[in-house]
Amino acid sequence: MKAREFLAHRVGEAVVVRNLIKEPLGVEELKKLVAKVGSARELVAPKRRGEAAAVPDGELVEWLAADGGRVRRPIVVAGKKVTLGFSAAIAAELEAALG
Repeated sequence: MKAREFLAHRVGEAVVVRNLIKEPLGVEELKKLVAKVGSARELVAPKRRGEAAAVPDGELVEWLAADGGRVRRPIVVAGKKVTLGFSAAIAAELEAALG
């Protein structure tokens, strides 16, 4: 099951979907996410980690903001819980967070 299906089934209409390729996150939005997940490196898409390795930490948020494809997806914010990517383990975390 994909994240969108899981959330539609679990939460229904309350889900806000944003295509990060068409509508990339801005620098301020990314900074807020970094504060929640602990590091901008956590937000880098797995396939883009090689490229990101050459980017200094102080420039990483701007690098992510320049191309939505560089950001790990999906990003799910459920209350205070933020998950990156989607797997069975993350589905279980979200199930617990959503009660």
